[in-house]
Amino acid sequence: MPHLPPLLFGLAVNWPAALGLGPIWLAALVHLSGPRFGGAYHNAWTALKLILIVAFIVAGFALGDTQQISFAPSAADIVHIGGAPFAISLVFVMYSYSGWNAATYIGGEVKDPSRTVPRALFVGTTIVIVLYVALNAVFLMTTPMQEMAGQLDVAIIAGKHIFGSFGGRIVGALICLGLVSSISAMTWIGPRVTMTMGEDTPLLRLFSRRSKRGVPAIAILFQLAVSNLLLLTQSFEAVLDFIQFSLTFCSFFAVLGLIKMRITHPNLARPYRAWGYPVTPLVFLSVTLFMMYYLVVNRPLQSLAGIAMMCAGLLVYYLSRPLSDIPTSDASQKVA
Repeated sequence: MPHLPPLLFGLAVNWPAALGLGPIWLAALVHLSGPRFGGAYHNAWTALKLILIVAFIVAGFALGDTQQISFAPSAADIVHIGGAPFAISLVFVMYSYSGWNAATYIGGEVKDPSRTVPRALFVGTTIVIVLYVALNAVFLMTTPMQEMAGQLDVAIIAGKHIFGSFGGRIVGALICLGLVSSISAMTWIGPRVTMTMGEDTPLLRLFSRRSKRGVPAIAILFQLAVSNLLLLTQSFEAVLDFIQFSLTFCSFFAVLGLIKMRITHPNLARPYRAWGYPVTPLVFLSVTLFMMYYLVVNRPLQSLAGIAMMCAGLLVYYLSRPLSDIPTSDASQKVA
């Protein structure tokens, strides 16, 4: 083999990573073309994903061999839900639901956001709940528990029990196709967050620039570079371990900020309702704190890495603030 640069040689050896770069680059190019074409691309892949999931659920119930399992809760389950394995597993459940709040990130690009965004959140969350519960029911009903324990490719294992060995490979391919919509969603939404940060933070002003088509091109390219770096240097599990604490931490303080704003700014205009307040946010905070505690106890290095990344963000924010916005002590004011 001729001499290749280390990166190209790595791609030649690790062809799954090279194959994974394709959907990432394609999604970036599509969304760089503008919101209209990017939205159509995303909607098409999302529709395909929903069709594949529904087809798998129907086939599982119709063709799978039913296992002896009960979905009714029992008194012994209380012991399981109070421990570390359950708390950490909730983090991965949150990944499955992740994206339900993404409609808020593109509120400025949709028509009538005061009506459209709440409707999208409600409908999207409802669909995800139904599909997630139905999928897990199919897994549990068709596949022995001991074969799924500790495995990542649960759907492929269940697919083999439903359709046979060859059918399991087909299920794996369909899962890969379904993930294209997730890549598209993050390519669409993630750079909008970076763009907004650039609008508010002078040091990140570069990311706030829009192209002639109205898209945050530099933010999209930056996220593309980071995605490529993670894909080529880390495994999927390592990336999840690194970001899970920081994601949970940010969700916790976002909801805590809702409560703080209600207390400190009671007369502020609120076009969006917080259903069940204050019970619903308090329940969310309690469960999230429960998850973060066990993440720190059982995965301290990964949690510390997440904290370090957030501290770096705070440092950038602090250095970006104008001097007039930085509070000074009484002593310094007297000296001045």
